Amino acid sequence: ALSHWSGYSPRQLHRLFSQFLALDPPLLDLPQEISSETYLILDGRWFGKRICLMLYRQSKSKLILHASFMKREYGSLIGKNLKELHEKGYRFTCIVSDGSTGIRNAVIRVYGHIPHQICMAHIHRQATNGLGKYPKEEKVRKLKKLADHLWRIESKEAREWWKNQVNQWIREHGLFVGETRWDTTGHWWYIHGGVRKCVRALKTAYEDCFVFLDHPLMPKTTNEMEATIGNLSMKHLVHRGMKRENLEPFIRWFIYFYNRNILSQRKTTKA
Repeated sequence: ALSHWSGYSPRQLHRLFSQFLALDPPLLDLPQEISSETYLILDGRWFGKRICLMLYRQSKSKLILHASFMKREYGSLIGKNLKELHEKGYRFTCIVSDGSTGIRNAVIRVYGHIPHQICMAHIHRQATNGLGKYPKEEKVRKLKKLADHLWRIESKEAREWWKNQVNQWIREHGLFVGETRWDTTGHWWYIHGGVRKCVRALKTAYEDCFVFLDHPLMPKTTNEMEATIGNLSMKHLVHRGMKRENLEPFIRWFIYFYNRNILSQRKTTKA
């Protein structure tokens, strides 16, 4: 259809498309939203197992401040991106992320110990993925209810009650969590691996998921980024047959046009 509409052959279109991707997108001046507290949201989008796109965005703003490609969420590369944002004049009072080790180390290295909210959606997913939708055992069902209760905590008193309930569950069912099985070769493993992962995730949530209680305007999750990532994923699916070397420039151009469209909409609204 594109060939018929443009008058170019598919081979000519492919050559023009490759030439276009070989160019770097123009630089855009992306303003920072001015407010008493500014929250940086960062999250990654994996394209299979080959490449991760790390996106940086300020809360309540649709503009993508920075994008970086990496094979893993390396703290050194994320720290470099944060320094670039800092050198461009962006200032943030709090960070919201999925809490991976690389991101944690990078934030501390660049921003020091500023408030860092770990995405509650990520922690909840880690906690419940290994339990199943409808656990058969009563104690596991109770643990899942405690994990689901994360979303209802809106005060420090509620957090302390929830923390005590989780600790009580761990004390009562510690032997169950630690049950192991051995095979004839001497290898062993934990029988209830999903339950252990859930307990580990809930312990992580004690301090890292409730930073928003001291900063009421701070988002609990990185879900603001999901619409952007979803839009990007749809564009990638449409062109999923493209060569690997064209993936990064394609995404860079997509982000350029995405940001330019948002800036033009703002100008139109002001006019």
